[in-house]
Amino acid sequence: MRNDYTLFLRKYPNGKLVYFYYARDENGARRGPWTTKTKSKTEARNYCNKLIKKGTLIPDRTKVITFAEFADGYWDRESEYVQYRNSRTDISQSYIEGCRCITQNQIVPFFGNTPIDKITTEGVNKWLLGFRQREVIENGEKKVICYKNTYANTAFKALRVMMGEAVRRGHIKTNPCTAVPYLKDDHREIEIFSVDEVRRLFPENYQTVWGKKEIAFAANKLASLTGMRSGEILGLKGECVFDNYILVCGQFGRFGYLPHTKTKQNRNIPLVPEMIDLLRKLAERNGKGFLFSLNGGATPICHTVLTYGLHEALQKIGITKEEIKKRRLSLHGWRHFVNTELVRQGFTVPQVQSITGHTTLSMTERYNHLDGRQIDNIIEAQALIAGTGKPDDGKPDGDFKGLTLVKTNRKADTTSKGA
Repeated sequence: MRNDYTLFLRKYPNGKLVYFYYARDENGARRGPWTTKTKSKTEARNYCNKLIKKGTLIPDRTKVITFAEFADGYWDRESEYVQYRNSRTDISQSYIEGCRCITQNQIVPFFGNTPIDKITTEGVNKWLLGFRQREVIENGEKKVICYKNTYANTAFKALRVMMGEAVRRGHIKTNPCTAVPYLKDDHREIEIFSVDEVRRLFPENYQTVWGKKEIAFAANKLASLTGMRSGEILGLKGECVFDNYILVCGQFGRFGYLPHTKTKQNRNIPLVPEMIDLLRKLAERNGKGFLFSLNGGATPICHTVLTYGLHEALQKIGITKEEIKKRRLSLHGWRHFVNTELVRQGFTVPQVQSITGHTTLSMTERYNHLDGRQIDNIIEAQALIAGTGKPDDGKPDGDFKGLTLVKTNRKADTTSKGA
């Protein structure tokens, strides 16, 4: 065994700072992290040096450990598991943070003191069913929360991953989660915007509906034509706006700006001239920086500004707060709307994905490279949605079946889910 180790401080959710360490095995591979259970660097060094003398700097994986010990540091960016995953596929910071939160709040409180080899299929099933009525303590008082199945299944996925890793490391022989089925899907579908509502939202004089909220108007207008994710909209920069399309190559969220999309695949999205003009107007103020910004492009505005602006505009055209909540109308709803309208107009799945960057179990991750003819047809489709174009078959503006882009023989799916 090598004697190499590296100390680092980790901050727990309660604010406590504790030193952890990584170690190098006999092959020079980094392992860990493991806690020293101390906040003093000197004590942490002494702790590691004592382990070296005992020959236990790298814990024996054949030793039975509790789930809490196994979970400690599991979702750190530099942890053994995350590094292992990253060597095979990309793993996002938002996924790591989500899993860490679920592990701390939902899994460790139930399985923390249980030896990892004593976690059974029956125990996992009991834990999963318990989300229907879960006791929690808030402000010192017990409270019962009824979680949705979708949230319970998300927590279950994290546990399945962790127990699968325990198998890979040799702590257990089989994954107790494998034989436990997911709970039935209780995801509540949204009711998408109607074309009439969209046209009333974006009149020629936008101030009659949006007032002085020009940025909220422009961002929602862009979303209504492209189905871009909110992070992609906030991450859009002036340097990515061209004569008849924009380049979507980044996103802005709680971890700041990331120079890639959610799927790690950039895409060019054709745009109608009036939208390009609107984006260039914003670029005049913000240069090559973030377009939807109030400080010269240095940072984008907050996501909630766009959402509140949309809700106020919806109320302005006669949609009440109660209806907004019932229909779950939101900025993300534009992805559902655009996806549905493009499918209705006869675009193939790869063509729709080339615009929205959408990926689901039923859709491939392959994106279509648009040629000049397709760009013209997509711009025509956007013009019809926006009410600035006319169908080519003489039908009323409310019918979008006049496009001649390659059609599919199957029945159009108007219930595609967004992501």
